[in-house]
Amino acid sequence: MAIAGPTGWDVPPVWTAIQEVGHGHSPYADGIAALEAYHNLPLHSAGVHPPLTFWYPPLTIPALRLLAWFPGWLLGPLYRCGLAVGFLLQLLAGYKMATEKERRWLIFLLPFAAFFPGLLCDTMILSGNVAYLLYGLILAAAIPGWKRNKWLWFYLAVIAASICKAPMLTLLAFPVLVGRRQWLPACMTGAAGCLLFAVQPLLWPAQFKEFLLAVHLHFDSAHDFGLGPTGLLGRWLWQMNKPYSPATTIAYLAWAVALGALLLAISRRVRHNPHLREMWIPVALVGTILLNPRIVGYDKAPLTIPLLLIAWRGLLLLQKLLERRKAGRASGSFNLDATPAQLQRPRKVRQLLAPILVGVSGFAACNILDGIWGDWLPMELMVLLGVFALGLWTLLRPAGSLSQQKPWPEMP
Repeated sequence: MAIAGPTGWDVPPVWTAIQEVGHGHSPYADGIAALEAYHNLPLHSAGVHPPLTFWYPPLTIPALRLLAWFPGWLLGPLYRCGLAVGFLLQLLAGYKMATEKERRWLIFLLPFAAFFPGLLCDTMILSGNVAYLLYGLILAAAIPGWKRNKWLWFYLAVIAASICKAPMLTLLAFPVLVGRRQWLPACMTGAAGCLLFAVQPLLWPAQFKEFLLAVHLHFDSAHDFGLGPTGLLGRWLWQMNKPYSPATTIAYLAWAVALGALLLAISRRVRHNPHLREMWIPVALVGTILLNPRIVGYDKAPLTIPLLLIAWRGLLLLQKLLERRKAGRASGSFNLDATPAQLQRPRKVRQLLAPILVGVSGFAACNILDGIWGDWLPMELMVLLGVFALGLWTLLRPAGSLSQQKPWPEMP
């Protein structure tokens, strides 16, 4: 992938900003000039793409000034190592969401996440975007949170990440959904993040104006609204030559309120059931990411393993329900963790074969349709919402079907 296609396309704008700050110049000036030149072109042909520019908040300027002390031959390898560590931490967090028996087969599928972020083939991992490192640190810090309700490092990681990407503050919904008594710490952390953003016009007034201009020019040129429901709405309005604001803002608020209420209701339902709470963690993470106002490729990359776990558990439950209906058992529970004495190995293999074939077929079909469609944004959202809905359905089954079950059976 790295040889056949472009790599590191998100790195040059940041490297240019580091050099500019090191020389005492504005990190936004070159990008603004490039975007204005692009806007002044008489016609934007299909072969001319808007330039990628630096549009992180001015609060990152001190970090850029510090990085300017490092030579490029050293900074480049260090950054690549940081991205690799961030990716491995994302895999670790997904692996920790699995049960002990699921980990026996999941370990062989972890490399799959590099090639299929969000379950669809994409080269996003080659972008070099700092989000891979940020999400890795955040999710690694969340592990002691959902296991032992220790969230301090998670809050610190979210605050640090919001300096670069303010929408990451929506991740503060995760401890509220899966932790205990986390409303006050999450709100205080969110307030601190908003305060850090609010003081920037006072500390760097000129640079903050340039930052807002860079953001405005970026959206007007690239129309990169993301793959979320609000993002697709903004993209559709732009294609119709209609203003996308304030319609997208109103739509996002409505979406966030509805989704947040649903997530809170389900969290209360599963809070006191250890098995359902274990199943809830990956679903809650997907729902938290869906609260982001601008979901892009690197936002869905950390969801690859959680989505895989949700799909496997949902398909396995569906298979068991179909078997129960076929056998004419209209009531009663079924054993999802049958021992070898209760369930012979050949029969167990046959039972697991159906959900595996369905899952693999659906995975292949989505990737084929994504390639034929040519517009990956709607398909990405369909996969994300489809698996999320499957996870909700699994959790909302009648209590007798799931609440007393043990962990999921191992694969053959």
